[in-house]
Amino acid sequence: MAGAVDACHGAGTDIWGATGSPPNRPTHTDPGRTRPTMPTGTDPYRPRPSGIAVLNYAPLVPSEGKSQPGTRRFARWSAGLRVGHIAGIPITVAPSSLISVLLIVVLAGPVVSDLVPTLGDTGTYLVAVALALALQVSVLAHELGHCVAAQRMGVEVIEVRLFLLGGVSEIARLLRSPREEARIAAAGPAVSVLLSVFFFGLTSLTTSYTVWWLLTLELAWANAIVAIFNLIPALPLDGGRVLRAGIWSRTGRRSAGTKAAAVGGYVVAAALIGWGIYQVVTGGRAGLLQALVSAAMAYFVALGARAEAIADTEPAWPVGMTVQTLARPAVQLAAETPLELALHSANGAQIILIGAEGVAVGLVDERSALSLVARSPRSPASAVAFPVTSQNVLLFSDSPSEVQLQLRS
Repeated sequence: MAGAVDACHGAGTDIWGATGSPPNRPTHTDPGRTRPTMPTGTDPYRPRPSGIAVLNYAPLVPSEGKSQPGTRRFARWSAGLRVGHIAGIPITVAPSSLISVLLIVVLAGPVVSDLVPTLGDTGTYLVAVALALALQVSVLAHELGHCVAAQRMGVEVIEVRLFLLGGVSEIARLLRSPREEARIAAAGPAVSVLLSVFFFGLTSLTTSYTVWWLLTLELAWANAIVAIFNLIPALPLDGGRVLRAGIWSRTGRRSAGTKAAAVGGYVVAAALIGWGIYQVVTGGRAGLLQALVSAAMAYFVALGARAEAIADTEPAWPVGMTVQTLARPAVQLAAETPLELALHSANGAQIILIGAEGVAVGLVDERSALSLVARSPRSPASAVAFPVTSQNVLLFSDSPSEVQLQLRS
């Protein structure tokens, strides 16, 4: 009999697997992994010893609103203002992004005044504010490029967050192949390049030294700079992720790519510090603001490179330990089984829910189940289940490196 073990990690997903190897079982680098099915012709309410080992992460807090049977929605706290959704992706604006807008206004104001002197003070800073907001939209478009690429490859996107130095897209799992890494990383700069070409085209249609000419020209150059900077082969920039994907593909070791790209991150951070010092030395007080921006960017790049390097460090796997060693008893039940009956039938074992087609679809969260059964004993067990997807399969025959990769995903 196989079973389950709790493994606290905070990612909020389940990882499970089956004894034996299903036909044509894909490797962990494939986009999906086969799920075992329930034998037909059996009583759906009768518990069966499971051939599945479940390693589920720490449960998250359910979000407000009702979940559909067999699904689970979770709330994720994120500092900032949730301004809406695009293509189902939550967009959050951090308070520090307001500082970014203010900095752009301060730096762009004199430029606008010099190039379009007829605007006056009020008009100058209104144009500067419009430019700052348009740049934020450009950053958002860059991040949505990553998100759309991720969604097309079956990777769930948690949110896009705009902050002081740009934006970040957060996905639900670690990428499992060089192909996923490279395509998702390259999508953001590709969007920025397209925007740059678009705005350069618009610039050619406008009259020089007018407001529209200035806005389109600034946006064209800004998107070009964003694309070029992000393609630098250094983590946590997109170019660093592409570099990691290339080394990973060539060597078969993701960690080797991470080490090389993290070194690039430290080099970029040092170069930004040097640039900031140069601005102070040559520009005095006038260069102080640019130096502070360079220092903030250096800190962000260095911190990101260090975080990537630490996250990719593989912990030692105890000698002789297998997935079976970690397992605990589990039973399979139909997803629509009343919760009270399910808990009684399981008798303390982990409950794996089987859908109408005989495929495992959920893993019951014991804490939530005990809370709900006291209020609504006839609720379906699926109401308190984590979803099981084809990307969460973990087989008993998997090697330690495969198990670690799945757990970190």
